[in-house]
Amino acid sequence: MSVTRLLNWSIKKSMISVFLLFCTQAVLAQEFNWAPDFPEGSMIPLLEAPDQNSNVQTLDSLSGEKGLMLFFSRSFDWCPFCKAQLEDITAIQADMEALGFNIASMTYDPVATLKIVELDFNVGFTMLHDEAIRHVNALGIRNPDPEPDSFAYGIPQPGIMLLSPDGTILRKFAEENFRERPDLSYVLEAAREL
Repeated sequence: MSVTRLLNWSIKKSMISVFLLFCTQAVLAQEFNWAPDFPEGSMIPLLEAPDQNSNVQTLDSLSGEKGLMLFFSRSFDWCPFCKAQLEDITAIQADMEALGFNIASMTYDPVATLKIVELDFNVGFTMLHDEAIRHVNALGIRNPDPEPDSFAYGIPQPGIMLLSPDGTILRKFAEENFRERPDLSYVLEAAREL
């Protein structure tokens, strides 16, 4: 086999390997379906919870002109990945609001904890307490690993929903590994397209 043919064969083999790797990753990424009973186009089953100031908020009170970016996190008290995400989302708040979407978070953290986090992280959006983990259970996103006697019982599999003012789920974003959070550039791009 000539050097040229060997080189061409090696390049083709490398290109095929890269293509197969890309396809495998794309298939694996598509296998994870966060909140599977509530696909895009369906209605969120409920949204009514106290905020960091103990005021009860609803979809009506939370939505911007085009709707709401609602994100579910494990805990802003003890989860470093959630704290990092909180900072990242705080950084895009002005962009989301300019696109017509207000932002709200939801965790099982007590109201008092949410108030401390709001001040510590200079959060400018509503932070909701999921009383009795009603929302996490209704959406089917509760992490099944923590046992009922665990401090972490009731945490969700993290994710983000873009909701219309009437409660339609416009887009969903989530990663299977809780250490990874959705790329906010995709969230902003989706908001621009809506």
